[in-house]
Amino acid sequence: MANSKLRLTLALASALLAGHSAAQDTTATIIATAATATLPDGFEILDRYVDAIGGEKAYRSHKSEKMTGTFAMPAAGISGEIVIRRAAATKTLLNIDLGAMGKVVQGTNGEVAWSAQPGMPMAVLEGEAADRLINEANYYATVEPRKTYTSAETVAIVTFDDVKCYKVNLVTSWGQHMVGLFEVESGLHRKVSSRDSAETDVFTNEMTYSDFREVDGIKRPFKLEIAAMGMSHTITFDTIEFNVKFDKGTFDPPGSF
Repeated sequence: MANSKLRLTLALASALLAGHSAAQDTTATIIATAATATLPDGFEILDRYVDAIGGEKAYRSHKSEKMTGTFAMPAAGISGEIVIRRAAATKTLLNIDLGAMGKVVQGTNGEVAWSAQPGMPMAVLEGEAADRLINEANYYATVEPRKTYTSAETVAIVTFDDVKCYKVNLVTSWGQHMVGLFEVESGLHRKVSSRDSAETDVFTNEMTYSDFREVDGIKRPFKLEIAAMGMSHTITFDTIEFNVKFDKGTFDPPGSF
């Protein structure tokens, strides 16, 4: 398998850490489009999501987490172990072990961001790539919607997986355009799609969340389905642990830097 089929873009890795193949968003069918004035405010929907996963107080009681599971690229017959480590305020380390094919590593300590892919040496990320990873590594971004997003506009009610969802156009504080689907009844976030601008319906990356389970008072999705680089990836977590004490230096840039 050529290395190009194994390379994970920054967008994919960022999606895994946050908490997306270019394609039209055809998985959600619009069933009702009401005037904007009759739909809930976008930030109200984001607040409902915070409540749905357990609330801001419960979320902030956690300072770190470790997620362990399986990364799979079924069409290519590729799979391996994935481990994601995160800590407040903006520390993150992603490891995917693909066995003989090599490893994917991406991380940030909040100041420096770095990445390595199979067949390629570790490299420091710069510019927009570094800024995006550092911004998306914010541990409390989920419960800080008004800091995370400069705009949240509810534009429709759609069906996704036979469930009614609010469709919300989002713009992050670092300029990323996204579309989020949030269940009308439960408030849970079911899908996020990224695009280059608000004027296009072509998405560069898409991620679907499912199998929500409660862990230490917080609901988290244990299955992620990702479309990126023209390929589909699946991540299934076996364990999610909060308030993990990581070894000193876990989030330090590799010594070769």
